[in-house]
Amino acid sequence: FAPTEAVGGDETVEALAAGFDGQVGVIVAGGGIADPAGVLALAERLQWPVLADARSGCRVPHPCVVAHADALLRHEPFAEAAAPAVVLRLGAPLASKVVGRWLAGLDAWQVGVEADGTLYDPDRTLASLVAAEPGGLCRHVAAALPSVVGDSRALARWIRADANAAEALAATLGAHPEPTDPQVARDTLAAVVDGGHLVVSSSMPVRDLEWYGRPRAEVTVHANRGANGIDGVVATAVGVALGAGRPTVLIIGDVAFLHDSNGLLGAAARPDLDLTVVVVDNDGGGIFEFLPQATVVDRDRFERVFGTPHGVDLGALAAVHGATVHRVTTAGAVGPAVLAAQEAGGLHVVHVRTDRRANVAVHDAAHAAVATALG
Repeated sequence: FAPTEAVGGDETVEALAAGFDGQVGVIVAGGGIADPAGVLALAERLQWPVLADARSGCRVPHPCVVAHADALLRHEPFAEAAAPAVVLRLGAPLASKVVGRWLAGLDAWQVGVEADGTLYDPDRTLASLVAAEPGGLCRHVAAALPSVVGDSRALARWIRADANAAEALAATLGAHPEPTDPQVARDTLAAVVDGGHLVVSSSMPVRDLEWYGRPRAEVTVHANRGANGIDGVVATAVGVALGAGRPTVLIIGDVAFLHDSNGLLGAAARPDLDLTVVVVDNDGGGIFEFLPQATVVDRDRFERVFGTPHGVDLGALAAVHGATVHRVTTAGAVGPAVLAAQEAGGLHVVHVRTDRRANVAVHDAAHAAVATALG
């Protein structure tokens, strides 16, 4: 393949089918896939796991779908044992740095597929890039292969590990009676009504959904940039809700909500708007608690420069915009509040307070539980 090659006929499809046939491989499915079912059809034919971002549309209950790749690949013995010979990378990359580093360290033939030919390859590991709609290309490659050409043992390793990780995460996160960032992401996704839309803000919400969200069908997930950039998120959610004409839920951090709270101007007066905003409020920039400066910078200075506590009553701010405000204080109340808001219709804000310093420990405990489950 050339560095960038458009699909102009059967030649590319046949070359991919020949290269994939009989190989141990992995599909990494990110945002920008119009035909998720085509991806899953190829995965079944090849018996390859699909490391599926929620934005891809591929993270649905399916025998080839892996939902907790970030947690699994933090466990070095599993990461080494699961190394494939071929990687098919579809759409935009996942937010997980762990997955990115694992891909960068593989000795594998890696092929990228992106609808408009955008090159997502910071580590220079792609052997080729195909400009095509990823799901449609996968469907054509699947049709060019025999009925089943893969070795199911490698797939079984991934699926068994993913099931163990899911059980460990559910037990560990479910043990917290107070709201935690990962559990808010999990419960919000679970509470979106069938046919609804979920908008995920950048920074921690998109990561928590990618790392801990369970497979879910009948929900369309949107995100602006995937990892960075908190401007315009509220306005994006309003646009999705109005454009889709379906109940829409937004998960957003407090700083991003403050940054774009004017996106709610006039929203409550729109009779055609069904939007529920779940604000994870840890009074500042929670993602910075995970970075080196949290432990090497004096705490007072850290708070002033990185933590940036705002002290704003976000529920009161939402009420000014005419939103119905639900203040949630227990973990078990998040899902029911989101569901009730969608059933009522209109503009709602579910205000959830969490502790950003404790949030680091919650994530660490979740990853440790998965490592223990993997042995």
